[in-house]
Amino acid sequence: MVLKKIPEKEKGNREEKRKVKVWKRILLTGASACVLLAGGYGYREMAMVRAEMESGTEVLGEMAAEDKASGEAAAEGEASLEGQSESGGEAAEEGNSKTEAEGEIGPGVSGREETPKETEREVGPGVPEETKAEPEPETVTISLAGDCSIGTLSIHGYEGTFREMYDKYGASYFFKNVKSVFEADDMTLVNFEGVLTNSNKKVPKEFNIKGKPEYIHVLPEGDIDAVSFGNNHRIDYGEQGVADTIAAFQSIGIPYAYDENIGIFETESGVKIGFVSVDVVYGGRQVETYLQNGLERLRQENVSLILACCHWGIESTYYPESYQMELGHKCIDWGADLVVGCHPHVLQGVEKYNGKYILYSLGNFCFGGNRNPRDKNTMIAQAVFTLEEGKPKGEAEMTLIPCTISSVNHRNDYCPTIAQGEKRSEIIQKLNAYSSQFGVMVGEDGKVY
Repeated sequence: MVLKKIPEKEKGNREEKRKVKVWKRILLTGASACVLLAGGYGYREMAMVRAEMESGTEVLGEMAAEDKASGEAAAEGEASLEGQSESGGEAAEEGNSKTEAEGEIGPGVSGREETPKETEREVGPGVPEETKAEPEPETVTISLAGDCSIGTLSIHGYEGTFREMYDKYGASYFFKNVKSVFEADDMTLVNFEGVLTNSNKKVPKEFNIKGKPEYIHVLPEGDIDAVSFGNNHRIDYGEQGVADTIAAFQSIGIPYAYDENIGIFETESGVKIGFVSVDVVYGGRQVETYLQNGLERLRQENVSLILACCHWGIESTYYPESYQMELGHKCIDWGADLVVGCHPHVLQGVEKYNGKYILYSLGNFCFGGNRNPRDKNTMIAQAVFTLEEGKPKGEAEMTLIPCTISSVNHRNDYCPTIAQGEKRSEIIQKLNAYSSQFGVMVGEDGKVY
């Protein structure tokens, strides 16, 4: 609400009109005119009412059928005024008693004797001072999904790969079955595992993942808003692969984070969400420096929410190792509002620590690195934060949306799909088993308690 200062002249005009309306209301109800004098009104205002009523400049629809009675009430009010001038305060006292007994005084006028302060507040001159409206709390919904390899393993051929599906169906194919979820939130973040480059200079390792630079359009087509880039496949094609991938991110304006590079995403309503991203797999405990420094820099940027994205754990295990839990707690102690884990390629449990959530592993999501993984279960985690004056108020509401990494069971078609029926129930049951050690329960509706 915008408050505007009212010029003094306009204030006076408004007050005159208001007094006339109050007098007219009282005269037409037959209330004693003595009350008007007691309430701070004078003969000049009475004359204004009479003149306006006699000239017929205002018509009161609800009194149209009682014009004659209204005129008599007005005349009776005038007689009361004359009587008061001769007999002093007796008529006013009698008028007050009558009005209080019959409840005929309209809003804004009191039938009892009031202090000057009370009278001025209720019916006196001036416009009541407007109070500043309390800002309404704002909610922010963040969707989080796991490992997305927008490309193919170097050891794979062509048939049944991400590359084949891209050539057949284009960039809009891959997230089509979950896009409605991402479109409805304020921010969607995934882990971007691999690089986008035309370089063939592989770093010697067992698995190298890359896609073509033009594959970057898969992200905006799927309504992906931000990516964590701290993972063990970021360096698969050396510094050239990193540089080419960052150039691709920048070409579509998508924020990213890894190591000392922090990311900030701004929602349509102007809420700034900051995030850090580290690879514990290769970096070990040294990543703690990146996390602490990054979280501090984000606080200095005055963001509203901070996410800590950690690539950690042991592949194909459903329960976090001890250092995952230790580091997850440290991230929250250092100022993160939510900890997001990836790398094990399968789902792990959820913990609530000091009122904040740790998602130990979101599993694979749109994962081009495996043509047919054994476990195709995955999920979208949605955290809803309530903000007050730009900062979190209370605990986030967490909902887990069970999904599969493929729309078919017999292979990976790289098209994550929301699970239904028995498959949905199965995934929720497993999430409850994974989270039981933390005292966390996932309801049938996916809400985390």
